[in-house]
Amino acid sequence: MDPAAFTVVRFAVSAIPFIPFVFRARGDIHTRNAGIELGFWVSLGYLMQALGLLTSDAGRASFISMFTVVIVPLLDGMLGAIVPTRTWFGALMSIIGVAMLESSGSPPSVGDLLNFLSAVFFGVHMLRTEHISRNTKRENFLPLLGYEVCVVAIMSTMWYCVGSGSGGLQDCNPSLWTWKIFWEWMVVFPWIPALYSGIFSTGLCLWVEMAAMRDVSATETAIIYGLEPVWGAGFAWFLLGERWGTTGWIGAALVLGGSLTVQIFGSTSPAKSYKEEKDSKKLDYPVVSDKHNRLSASPVTVSSRKDIPDMLNK
Repeated sequence: MDPAAFTVVRFAVSAIPFIPFVFRARGDIHTRNAGIELGFWVSLGYLMQALGLLTSDAGRASFISMFTVVIVPLLDGMLGAIVPTRTWFGALMSIIGVAMLESSGSPPSVGDLLNFLSAVFFGVHMLRTEHISRNTKRENFLPLLGYEVCVVAIMSTMWYCVGSGSGGLQDCNPSLWTWKIFWEWMVVFPWIPALYSGIFSTGLCLWVEMAAMRDVSATETAIIYGLEPVWGAGFAWFLLGERWGTTGWIGAALVLGGSLTVQIFGSTSPAKSYKEEKDSKKLDYPVVSDKHNRLSASPVTVSSRKDIPDMLNK
């Protein structure tokens, strides 16, 4: 199966339902630019993932994809957030776990590197989705998602036409589009997986992610994303017959544990830190209350002992 052709059909299917919303919001520059940016990052992630799965085990790829939840707080820290020591500890656990995964089962491949790059791009996409979704009205979610998915479909088509298409409608050359080749391509193409991944794995999942990242806490997100490699490894075990040794299972546990550690005890945003610091400074000020004959005035907050007489005179 050609991954380029598969991604074209997958994202074309996911983009079709959103086209009316895109036309309806074509005058909204903010929504258009935000959707194009999100589409660019997620396109790189999907393309690296599709190429990586050609030479990498599905179970191993699912655990390498867990680097996304490590990369998100690390990138957040690079942008100004405070990264606690536990975050670096979780990242180190994940790196050791991936190294143990690489030494178990099949030998390392280029696909493993591509899957890691996919995790990086998905991490950037997740950060930008969180920022953009919290600055976008809910009624603009569908147009925003429509722009995003349409960009992914266009970039996938460009990838197929530039040189990744092998078999089927080769190189997008109209002279080769005979009915015989077209019919053979239609017969052998895996339509059920393409339709399923286009409707549910892409369109529905991206919409749910965008809507949820306005409100879902980091802990809940960690639990949800932490289960992804568990399910991936389980399906690879039962459906594909992939087997790991003891080292591989220990490495998988380290990747999962490190990723959950990073997300549960992740970075703190600069705004939150500033607010906490400001609140803590308020607690350092003395509070003066004038009590006399069982009558008390409202507490007066002062910043130093020197100001106490002046404040009482007021």
